[in-house]
Amino acid sequence: MDVAGNRSSIPVNRYLVRHGEDRSLVLYWYQSAHFVMANEYLSKLYLIYGGLRYNRSDEALVRVISPIENDREDPAVKKANDFIRLVYRPLCDHLWAE
Repeated sequence: MDVAGNRSSIPVNRYLVRHGEDRSLVLYWYQSAHFVMANEYLSKLYLIYGGLRYNRSDEALVRVISPIENDREDPAVKKANDFIRLVYRPLCDHLWAE
């Protein structure tokens, strides 16, 4: 996913979940002060690396959930993508403020 203020796109996991009749789109990724990844195991390796290199071992799981209405996924995808693009930079600035 392309986001403003980032030199490259960020990897994002995408899942469709169901609870009874309700369906939702879930987008999530792992965010640290210096790295963004979608793979949980890789994120743990980068935590070790970040701890050694930057003396930081904090990480956030960022999850965005968008309801799917009337069995139409496209509006849910658009809402979630627009939201992520809107909040990504302020979220990073807030989470990793020194």
